[in-house]
Amino acid sequence: MTHEHIEMVRRIDFDRLDILVSERIGALKLYAHNIDKAQESKDVHDAICRDLIMPCVHLLAQFVEAVKLDEVSQ
Repeated sequence: MTHEHIEMVRRIDFDRLDILVSERIGALKLYAHNIDKAQESKDVHDAICRDLIMPCVHLLAQFVEAVKLDEVSQ
């Protein structure tokens, strides 16, 4: 029996992944905090919120639910 998933996880560059995810969360946060200051129409920003920000936040919420830190520390 091979343990290919374990080997795959060992090869993940979590430091790089952490940086990439943090940068993108920061960009979404910055965008969300500055929506009212932007020049484009409200329709454009509403579409960005609907099609990009909300699905990303939903995915992050699922991740947070799946990885319980208090359970990991035990």
